[in-house]
Amino acid sequence: MGDHDANKLLPILALGLLLCPAGKAGETTGWDVQAAARYLDARAAAWSAFQGADRGQGADKVSCLSCHTSVPYALGRPALRRVAGDDRPTTHETRLLEHVRRRVDHWRELDTPRFQLSYDFDERKKVESRGTEAVLNALVLARDDRRRGLAAPSDSTRRALRHLWAAQRKEGPDAGSWDWLDFGLRPWEAGASRYYGAALAAIAVGSAPGYLDGEEDRDARAGLDRLRRYLSSHFDEQDLHNRLYASWASTAVDGLLTEGQRWRSIEQVREEQQPGGGWSLSSLVDGRREDGTPREKAPDGYATGLAVHLMRLAGLRRDHPSVARGLAWLRANQQPGGNWVGFSLNKRRDPKTHVGQFMSDAATAFAILALEDH
Repeated sequence: MGDHDANKLLPILALGLLLCPAGKAGETTGWDVQAAARYLDARAAAWSAFQGADRGQGADKVSCLSCHTSVPYALGRPALRRVAGDDRPTTHETRLLEHVRRRVDHWRELDTPRFQLSYDFDERKKVESRGTEAVLNALVLARDDRRRGLAAPSDSTRRALRHLWAAQRKEGPDAGSWDWLDFGLRPWEAGASRYYGAALAAIAVGSAPGYLDGEEDRDARAGLDRLRRYLSSHFDEQDLHNRLYASWASTAVDGLLTEGQRWRSIEQVREEQQPGGGWSLSSLVDGRREDGTPREKAPDGYATGLAVHLMRLAGLRRDHPSVARGLAWLRANQQPGGNWVGFSLNKRRDPKTHVGQFMSDAATAFAILALEDH
């Protein structure tokens, strides 16, 4: 997942601005598309070069999938290309997908020096690593299949989905979910992140083109039933961050949440919107920083992008007051380097360092998802 050795209603804008088509950097989008692309590509290159992310040996060495950098890159970079009208995947996208497919093809061999699990220093972390990677592999490949306009899942995606269901918990209070990496790091790698992982699994299943319409596999049907029960029955005990992901998943897979649960999340996130139009991640996730420093209360790109993206998926129009204010905040707060700012929930980070940019990596990708015209 990440580097744990280095220790996450004002006047509505003119509708013409909100609905403008994509074009050259800043000319018609209201934000600098090319600068955002340069930032994301540079950060993908930095993660690939970061030795702490290396897993495996020789030709089979890959960079582990991280919830702060590479997974957001896989979600946000294709969206950015759609805004720019570019059909060609970047070299970083191509390499990431090749790495994921290699891991899927050699799933049974991951717990070997040749491939190496994400974390293998004890048996518990091995189990968590396999569950986490099963979800993230399926998510990345299913989203790519949909991006390419396939009518059915590719062979690699089908294999990843089989691994997903095989790794799912079948019994006990967590039945329907996946063992998830827990380093006490919110919002993606803590005990409460198991629910977030289950929501990502549902997004993966719902993103795979034609999969839910034509899937006849008994294990998949049983797994989906367990997943529905888990997400619905554990919804009320989640923080707002996790509820937003479950609501996102409910737009991809029918029957995950009730309408009341989904719209309760929308109303709750609208209540957390700040007067300037943005959201702060600290308002979506409970807890304190481990170093004792106060959490940032200022709005950030990750929380704002996630909130706006979810509201748009739920059907709110771009001219809805909360959506319009969120989009206005995003347009006004892109940084000169092309990124949007994000803040760690776990400790104060130096934004000039590699680790200090992790949250801005996620912030930038989710800002793009929100700004893209759905």
